[in-house]
Amino acid sequence: MPSSQESRIAALPAHLQDVLRRRLAGQAQRSDPIPPADRTEPLPLSFSQQRLWFLNEFQGGGEYNSALALRLRGLMQVPALTAAVQELVARHESLRTTFKEVDGKATQVVQSVVDLVVPVVELPGATDAALDAMLAAEHGSPFDLRRGPLFRALLVRLADDEHVLLLGAHHIVTDGASMGVLVEELGILYAAARQGRQADLPVLPAQYADFASWQRNRLSGPALDGELDYWTRQLSGISPLELPTDRPRPQVRTTAGAMRNFVVPGEVAARLGALARAQGTTLFTALMAACQVLFARWSGQNDIAVGTVVTGRNRAELERLVGFFVNTLVLRAPVDRTQTFTEFLGTVSQTVLDALAHQEMPFERLVDAVQVERDASRNPLFDVMVLMHDEQRVPRTFSDLRVEIVDISGHTAIFDITCEFQVVAGESGPGELRGTLTYNTDLFDGMTIGRMVEQLSVLLAGVAADPGQQVGRLPMLPEQERHRLLVEWNDTAVPVPVGTVPDLFGQQVTSMPNAVALVSDAGELSYAELEVRANRLAHRLIRLGVGVEDRVAVVV
Repeated sequence: MPSSQESRIAALPAHLQDVLRRRLAGQAQRSDPIPPADRTEPLPLSFSQQRLWFLNEFQGGGEYNSALALRLRGLMQVPALTAAVQELVARHESLRTTFKEVDGKATQVVQSVVDLVVPVVELPGATDAALDAMLAAEHGSPFDLRRGPLFRALLVRLADDEHVLLLGAHHIVTDGASMGVLVEELGILYAAARQGRQADLPVLPAQYADFASWQRNRLSGPALDGELDYWTRQLSGISPLELPTDRPRPQVRTTAGAMRNFVVPGEVAARLGALARAQGTTLFTALMAACQVLFARWSGQNDIAVGTVVTGRNRAELERLVGFFVNTLVLRAPVDRTQTFTEFLGTVSQTVLDALAHQEMPFERLVDAVQVERDASRNPLFDVMVLMHDEQRVPRTFSDLRVEIVDISGHTAIFDITCEFQVVAGESGPGELRGTLTYNTDLFDGMTIGRMVEQLSVLLAGVAADPGQQVGRLPMLPEQERHRLLVEWNDTAVPVPVGTVPDLFGQQVTSMPNAVALVSDAGELSYAELEVRANRLAHRLIRLGVGVEDRVAVVV
């Protein structure tokens, strides 16, 4: 008899069964704990860190900075906050790590002690614009990977009972999930510091340097040959996505960016989720498929490759660890405009499943293996990214302080376009999706991105209403704009006067003899002057023997 686990697998859609079996087998192979790294030898970088180190060496700047700002309302105890931040740094080695080269190779250096202070900036009664300018400047301030520290905190006092706490770090030591861990643990540590007690946090089973060393040992041999075979086949002959831009692409990629926010209504999000479940896939896959349709329609291309990321935390000991774990995947799908969206969703679903089944291939190794032609004006393999985030979980209270997130401007655009979705829980009824398009301002104008956002919103609503429509016929324009383009702008009927061209010209000479009729490099002619010249030419042709309906060649 089959096991209960095998019975549950057999009940899944066919295209999910093989993936799940492979994933379970992989988990069985990964059951051994991550061993401690040899601290007597130089500590290696993870594959993800290696790429950021390389980019930082050649580019520098603050484009790979991560930050989170929290508004804290209530009476703040700054000494307790400072103690909590220092305890956080002591708990996570990543937050006290710097980098250096040893024998030509980059290595991690974990500092034993980092005395991190939390500077307090007085900004009483500051406007939102003034606060935003300060946060944006601090967020964009570059880190020195060799000297550190690569994690910092800043407290802005707006009033005795209102502060904004900015937590910033270089991406080489953190990621999105890590920032959530930092905030949660900082709240616990702050509460404990206020009460003069030890915080109740579990001992970490590993540190990031242990993971990096384990990853290098595990993935440097033949373990990933099968993964590499899949990705080289999947990405063979890949071409860049050529979205129409408002300006020529600079010869060297730039990162000046801006954001455009939008909302997918709860009803549309709920229908998209129901469609995804009916097809045995996820809401993210449905959103990815819709974005690929949008990009295909904008570019006129049928082979659409975009990027996304996975958390890389597929082991229990990594869930509460601060570090850079995310890995980048390339999702490539052929867009057949005669397919229904439901059929296309099946194609994208299989692509996503296969990519997840081979997600351990480090993107950095993949770029080298695919051997695409390097172009300084582009990112390797893709220039557009689509992401979906879980609902952002920030503690509603920070001990007795009320907490809310503060948006920070001054965005950088690592890619041409990054489209992000985040679930927002609804108090009653289905939750909406909060969307953000981050775009490179050296390529796109805000008005262009506004049209793209509007068309994506219409497209998602059209898919939700009728996923059986052909991909090439899905609506992308609001009804008002469709009417304007198809009806109002085509309403060009005007009364046309009866008569020959010479007759109409003669009428113009009579009614407006002094109006400008012709402009050339030699000057201007009025209708009266032009008539005189035309008659002069006509009489010369008559003298040369030209009659009615004779053809006369004109040299131009």
